[in-house]
Amino acid sequence: MTALVIAVAGYAQNSYYKRKSARWPSVEATVIDRLLRGSDPPDYNLQVRYEFNGRIFHSILRDNFHTLSDKLNTGDKLFIKVDPEDNS
Repeated sequence: MTALVIAVAGYAQNSYYKRKSARWPSVEATVIDRLLRGSDPPDYNLQVRYEFNGRIFHSILRDNFHTLSDKLNTGDKLFIKVDPEDNS
């Protein structure tokens, strides 16, 4: 039962962020580091660098569903959404 509650909550949170960021601009980012969060199984956050409005930003990409962090390495490119109100 607990697993079901966690799965539904995760899906609801993911849907919320998708709706919230639907109109945010997409920019290309570069993975500059993989940060180990946990070790059983290995769980990573990605540190990324991107340019927005002529400025360089660094941010942590939290990948709770492991859709990117298990596949990407330092130097790989990806597209991210940037909140125009809070660029970082």
